[in-house]
Amino acid sequence: MTRLILTVKKTGAADWPGWEVTRKNMKLITMVYILNATLLLLHEIESAYEKEWEILKLPGKISGFLLLHIPIILFIFYGLIELEQLSAFGLIAGIILGIGGLIPFVVHKIFVKRSGHFDRFISNSLIYLNVLSGGFLLYLSWGTLLTNFTK
Repeated sequence: MTRLILTVKKTGAADWPGWEVTRKNMKLITMVYILNATLLLLHEIESAYEKEWEILKLPGKISGFLLLHIPIILFIFYGLIELEQLSAFGLIAGIILGIGGLIPFVVHKIFVKRSGHFDRFISNSLIYLNVLSGGFLLYLSWGTLLTNFTK
């Protein structure tokens, strides 16, 4: 089992508990980014099966739904490239994707909860695992960005 070790800086109590940008630390963020992106894409595949455009009243039916996902998928891939380059934009992409991991839960379990939709075991597994991976990615990306790319 791999130990998750981050190089912790000495900070005051009011400072963000951050990490040095090292290849090892960025590898952890990259792995969580990939996991979160995979879970999000699996949720979106299921969303096509569930006809999410009808649930959310999106225009364009399946064509509009697919076109909407082109920039999202391009952003996910480009963010991963930037993350591998140890860039601030890569960490910002991690923050955005982390928030994205929380959105399926907020939409399908709080605001637009529909009986018979997104209520199977696999649906719930994807949604709740996305909350965990998205929250962790948000935490890691935000902390690393604030610690290393500000001031």
